[in-house]
Amino acid sequence: MVSQAEVAEINTYFRHRMEESQKIWAARGKDARVAAEKARAAGPPTWRQLKGIPLMLHEIGHVGNRPFMIGFGVSAVIALWVQTKFTDDMKESSPYWSQYHLKKSTGGH
Repeated sequence: MVSQAEVAEINTYFRHRMEESQKIWAARGKDARVAAEKARAAGPPTWRQLKGIPLMLHEIGHVGNRPFMIGFGVSAVIALWVQTKFTDDMKESSPYWSQYHLKKSTGGH
């Protein structure tokens, strides 16, 4: 038959399973969700709760995103440099700039 040690081991196993089940049952329902949300809000924010600049700074810190951020930074610096070199004469001769952005006085109005 079954020895006394095996019976004790089986009882211990089922006792632990019952404790885990009771924890799961206690975590269900509206009250448990509200309590879990309060506990989560009391702790530090996760990346899913970050927005805007804090999220961007968090993402920059990841090693996998560094090549992208270096490329983004280089592109931003080059775009800024090109924009500073765009003179008023170049703006007037540009069909796009002169049509949509250049403010010429039309007189009369």
